[in-house]
Amino acid sequence: MRLARVVIGLVLLVGGLYVIIGEHFAGTSADATINARLYVVRAPIEGRVTLAVKSIGARVSPGEHVAEVTDERFDTARLLELERDRDNQRIELKRLAGQRDVLSQSRTGFDAQSTDYQRGRIRQIEARLAETKATQDAAAARLREADAEFKRANELSTRGVQTVAGLGKARATFDVAQQELESAQQRVNYFETELTSARAGVFIGESYNDAPFSTQRIRELDQRLAELQVDEEQVKARITQFDRQIDAEHLRVNRLTSATLNARVPGLIWDVLVDDGEHTRRGQDLLKLVDCNSLIITAGVSESLYDSLSIGAAVQFRLFGDERIFNGTVTRLGGSGGASLYANLAVGPSPQHLQRFDVTVTVPDLAQQPDLGCAVGRTGRVVFSSGPIARLRRFLTLYGF
Repeated sequence: MRLARVVIGLVLLVGGLYVIIGEHFAGTSADATINARLYVVRAPIEGRVTLAVKSIGARVSPGEHVAEVTDERFDTARLLELERDRDNQRIELKRLAGQRDVLSQSRTGFDAQSTDYQRGRIRQIEARLAETKATQDAAAARLREADAEFKRANELSTRGVQTVAGLGKARATFDVAQQELESAQQRVNYFETELTSARAGVFIGESYNDAPFSTQRIRELDQRLAELQVDEEQVKARITQFDRQIDAEHLRVNRLTSATLNARVPGLIWDVLVDDGEHTRRGQDLLKLVDCNSLIITAGVSESLYDSLSIGAAVQFRLFGDERIFNGTVTRLGGSGGASLYANLAVGPSPQHLQRFDVTVTVPDLAQQPDLGCAVGRTGRVVFSSGPIARLRRFLTLYGF
């Protein structure tokens, strides 16, 4: 019985020494910290800042409103000038439209006057034409009478009854009647031509132009209305151009007078660098956010262990006070004095860490754990080569213990 106790004690002693010595010589880090990149929210414009999230450690989602910067002293003189010029062009457009309406009304009056003149002139020509045709018919009747008288005189003269003087008088009467008929025919042709032209809107005569005063005024007004139409189109084009410039200026003013800042990544408020209501400069840092999508493990190792590592090497990570073990991969070998590597990280290196060699490890499974999704700052240990405890834990896990 005593011998059995001695054997069991020796076995436990050897096992304990094996575990202690094995763990001591296993490739583990001296320290390891869950870290993440910092996302800095800066003021895009100068102005007064209003913080929507003020507590450090608050969780934010992508697109969530975190701050707003307002500049109430921004110079809007250019915008006011453009709006004033556009208003002047609108006033000019109204003036042109009013002038066009007045001229259109005048043209309507002259058009009615021209129509009345044309109708009166046509009736006048038709009356003269009718009178001339009556004169023509009378001349034709006189010509027939003179012709009959001339023939009788000629017959009597042949018989010797009519004297030469009587025959000459009959001839003269016939010639005069023939000339009167020809003259009447010419006047009929003239009035018919004048009537045809008058119906077409062209008035011919000896003492007036081819168009009456009203028609001439209509032509002048049509030309002026066409010019006003061109002026209106130009003013409308300028108003459209001013509208585009004003819209662009509004966008510029809105960008420079007010800026709404939203979180671009899911994370935590790591630090608040300004007070609510403080006047900030353009480009000034306002907030620091931890990017929870960029969790990494920063660890410090000895030089001998560092020389045996390589990019892509598989490792294990375990938090202090937590039995869970997570698989990871070496993604960066920072070497000694890696203080510059922590400029954009949430947790900086300790003086002891800077005396060691820096190694960066990614552990994708951390983001899948509800309690570790953004556990920046928690510490643990990275195992680069398995020790006795790790082998024992894998054995128990493999066989379901």
